Amino acid sequence: MGMLEEILGSPQAWRQALALAEAQGLPREDALFLGSGSSYFLAQAAAHLARARGQQALALPSAEALFHPGAAGRFPVVVGFSRSGQTTELLRAVEALGRPAWLLTTREVREGPFAKVVVLHEAREEAIVQTRSFSSAFLYLAYALTGSPALRAVPDRFGEVQGGEAGFPVGARYFLLGSGVAWAVAQEASLKLKETALVWAEAFQSLEFRHGPKSLLDEESVVFLLESHPLEAPLAAEMESLGAKVVRLPGALEELPLSLARLQLFAHRLARQRGLDPDRPRHLTYAVRL
Repeated sequence: MGMLEEILGSPQAWRQALALAEAQGLPREDALFLGSGSSYFLAQAAAHLARARGQQALALPSAEALFHPGAAGRFPVVVGFSRSGQTTELLRAVEALGRPAWLLTTREVREGPFAKVVVLHEAREEAIVQTRSFSSAFLYLAYALTGSPALRAVPDRFGEVQGGEAGFPVGARYFLLGSGVAWAVAQEASLKLKETALVWAEAFQSLEFRHGPKSLLDEESVVFLLESHPLEAPLAAEMESLGAKVVRLPGALEELPLSLARLQLFAHRLARQRGLDPDRPRHLTYAVRL
């Protein structure tokens, strides 16, 4: 199964993720969230939502916790994200920290340093590029940390996604902006464009874009704004006045899986248009092992 088929198969994986989130949840204690690559963006989203419900929480790349365990704080529990369950940096970091740890993954893990493993079987992928595994894990942590009823309707809304990316403009440079959990999703969408279509794509916290990066804007720039705050509307107008093509996408928590799926489909289509095989991204492997 390739990247496109896995994106289109997201709804079933999302339903399982929501059911498991309701049954298994996430730790209520203060927590350190770890991940590498796309999984680090999940850790950022989780830490943001955990802090919003009153926990102390920190997100770090797994390698940072491995290289600098003293900077990882004294959090009583670690939550790790790894699609394969075999990411070397994560495994070694959890072992080095020596604290109770959870793992959210898509494959069975028979041994390792984790006290609890939650497996999103329906989100399992064969493609190298992460798509439904990320969005499913995002839904899991969003529902586990907020319990928002609006999230339960997301799988049934997937029909809004298909074909919704067809009108996205093509440019020489792509910028993806968001705030809070939308910033984490913007970073993931930027990575999809880079690794799949081999284009220049960067992600920024939305208002931070004014602090220097906006000097890059011109008529060849495309900006995807995952909009979740009123102050982002004037930003969109400002970017358009500087010549950029601006696409405003819903950035509220319950909208983010749908907006991300549209951007995943766009990355796939853009790769094809550029003569690339999105199922065989250059230099990449399914799991990173040191």
